[in-house]
Amino acid sequence: MGQLNTGQIQVGRVSSTVGIQFAGFAGENQYPTNLTSSDAGFMIYDTDQKLLAIWDGTEWSTIKATSSVLDGSSPDKAAGSALSILVDVIAGGGTQADVQALEGPLWLNPASFSGQNSSAAPFQVWCDMTTQGGGWTLGIKYDFNQATSGNYGLQNDGGVSYTNNSGLNSLSPNGYLYECLNIRDIIRVNKALGDGTFGGRWMMHACTDGVSNVSRQEYTGSGFNNNNPVSSSVGAGSSTSLSHSPMFTQFHKNVIQDPARLWNTQGANITNSGGSQSSTYQDYQSSSDIATYGGGTFYALGSDATNPSESFIMTNASNVTSSSDTSGRVLRQDTLDGNHMFSCCAREGSVYCSGTNQTGVLTGHNSPAMQWGWYSKDGTQQTYGFGSNSTIGTCCGTPISNSNRRPGKRMNYMFVR
Repeated sequence: MGQLNTGQIQVGRVSSTVGIQFAGFAGENQYPTNLTSSDAGFMIYDTDQKLLAIWDGTEWSTIKATSSVLDGSSPDKAAGSALSILVDVIAGGGTQADVQALEGPLWLNPASFSGQNSSAAPFQVWCDMTTQGGGWTLGIKYDFNQATSGNYGLQNDGGVSYTNNSGLNSLSPNGYLYECLNIRDIIRVNKALGDGTFGGRWMMHACTDGVSNVSRQEYTGSGFNNNNPVSSSVGAGSSTSLSHSPMFTQFHKNVIQDPARLWNTQGANITNSGGSQSSTYQDYQSSSDIATYGGGTFYALGSDATNPSESFIMTNASNVTSSSDTSGRVLRQDTLDGNHMFSCCAREGSVYCSGTNQTGVLTGHNSPAMQWGWYSKDGTQQTYGFGSNSTIGTCCGTPISNSNRRPGKRMNYMFVR
């Protein structure tokens, strides 16, 4: 390593192992000013901005290294999730406005980025990049109009498999009862982001009667400012939604740690009708239970996707037809079906809901703000209902034309962050 000062090279130092060190100047006001057009090509280092600057013959121009941001805009820029796009765009110097401008169908490859299938191909998924900070990946889309009296629930791998997933590129119906991706992969991708505290934790549940050119506006009926909104139909965009749409829930801590647990309808702990019963619960409306077990129901999360708040607890989420309820009790994460984040035991089908509004044995629910039902281990579907046209999610029984057996709106969505 030595000093160079020749007619062709004027730099501080050249090293065969480190590289070239250019002369440093502390800000634009300190740049050399005695250069002419014949000096074009001189480079210096701005020690304030930590950038190289080059003299083009008339002025100094800074040179900033740029990375290829995986913004989901094309298959070669596919990312693992909407949240990973948000994090990457911001890290690359983008703003929240840049993130919001991406809202809509984006190219994702969660199976590959999660490490579960390196040969998986990217596909487009509708992403909400605005609501409560954005970064939401559409995980399940359910169309009530495709339900029949013999088939109205998610199959046993609903939400944990790639089923009709090419249709997730829009919020509109495609003639399927449901379309989904493997939400376990989204958890795996998101929980690795940043410091590991904000990703892989959240779900957003929303609904609309809109069927054409559906956007975020059509499922946004909430003002995100009411902790006990009695469910009602409200205008939203060019259609209608429910007054508590969207609402938010959180994965249990054991699921975040081991995503393979999530909604495993074939798990050894699944009880089904006539099986074991339990009254051991965690309360989705208890801040201490939320801190211990995860879970919880929320009417808002805050505007920063990388710093969500657990303080906006929804206090009527287990009986949304009223402004109050008994509690947000569901099976505890280490108890029977609760091991797989199902809320009830010893009944037909498998169900995840926002609270049972029950005390004692947890074998059903009463008008939760959201509920999703699966075919279960014994091949049955859910057969217990909720309040009239009040809930986000799947049908819960027959006759499906009964307002106490159907979701409040036609199109129902679960997003993940």
